[in-house]
Amino acid sequence: MVNTLGMKTIFLKIQIHPLTYFLFLTFLITGHFKNILLIFLIVFVHEMGHVFFLKMFHYPIESIEFLPFGGITKTTKFINTPIKHDFIIYLGGVFFQLLLFFIFFFLFHNFYIKEMTYTLFLKYNFSILIFNILPIRPLDGGEVLHLCFENYFPYITAMKISNLLSLVFLILFFIINIQFNLNNYCIISFLFVKIYTLIKNEKFYKNKFLLERLMYQFPYFKIHNETQKNIFLLKKETYHFFREGNHYISEKELLRRKFDNPMYF
Repeated sequence: MVNTLGMKTIFLKIQIHPLTYFLFLTFLITGHFKNILLIFLIVFVHEMGHVFFLKMFHYPIESIEFLPFGGITKTTKFINTPIKHDFIIYLGGVFFQLLLFFIFFFLFHNFYIKEMTYTLFLKYNFSILIFNILPIRPLDGGEVLHLCFENYFPYITAMKISNLLSLVFLILFFIINIQFNLNNYCIISFLFVKIYTLIKNEKFYKNKFLLERLMYQFPYFKIHNETQKNIFLLKKETYHFFREGNHYISEKELLRRKFDNPMYF
C-alpha cells in the first residue's frame, strides 16, 4: 500500500517540463482549459499506475516527469528484477487508465458530467492508451515487447533486438504521421532521441546487467548448462553453468574472471 507519507514523497519527485507549461498556457489562451485538464488527469493517472506497482514491489522511484505529450516515471531498480514484476509495472499505467474510464463512465451515466466532457475524455483516453502500447521503447508497449524477448533470449540479444525493432516501428510511425503536425514531430523527435540513447548506451546496460549478476543474489527459476564459456548467453531468471574441460564453472566464477581482466574493458 502507498501510505500518506509515501504519497508526499512521490509528489516531491514530480517534475514538469518547461514545454508543458507552455502547452498549458497555449490551451488557456485559446480557451481549451478543459482539454488540457483532461489530458493532464489521464497522464497523471497513467503514471500513478506505474508508481503504484513500483511501490508495491518496493522499487525506488527516481522521478515522475510530465512532458507535453505524456509522462515518464524513472526508477533505479536493478535490471535483473523478475520479468513478472516488470510486466505488471509497465501495464500498470494501462490498468489505471481503464479504471479511470469506469469512473468517467459512472459519472456520465449518473449525470455528474456532461456529454461533451465525457466525449472529450474518451477521445483523449483512447489516444493516450493506443500511443502507449505502440511497440517502441521507452513506451509501455515497447518495454513489454522487450520483456517478451528477455523471456526467450539472452538479455544482451533481447536488448539489441528490442532497440532495433523500436527504431523500425518509429520509422513506420513517422511515415504514417508524416503530415505536418508540430505535436507529432515533437513526439517522433523525443522517441528518436530516446532510442538513439538506448542504442548508444547498450554497452553500459550490458555491463550493468553483468555486474548485478556478479555482485547480488536474484531469484532464479531455471538452471542451464552451457557448452561454451560465453557470458553473453546469460538470461534473466536463469542461473548458468559453463563447461570448462571436463567440469562446469558457475556464472559468478566466469564473471569474476572477466571483470578481473583489464582487457575486458
